[in-house]
Amino acid sequence: MRISSLEEMELIVKNNSHLRWDNLTVVALVEEDGYYTKNGVFDNGEWKTEHRFEMVDYNVWNIPDRYLAHVQV
Repeated sequence: MRISSLEEMELIVKNNSHLRWDNLTVVALVEEDGYYTKNGVFDNGEWKTEHRFEMVDYNVWNIPDRYLAHVQV
């Protein structure tokens, strides 16, 4: 899904425990075994897989729908 406002993206990140900010990049930490993947990270004592969603245009992000399933957009 294409999110085209910073306020909307902030609300999505706030309401999804798998998402967080890294400057203007949205980072999703998925509870998969990240130990064997190139984008694996060690977070809170366990390995997870990190997916990064860069801003594609001014205040525009393309975020997969699975991260928005329980968020009112």
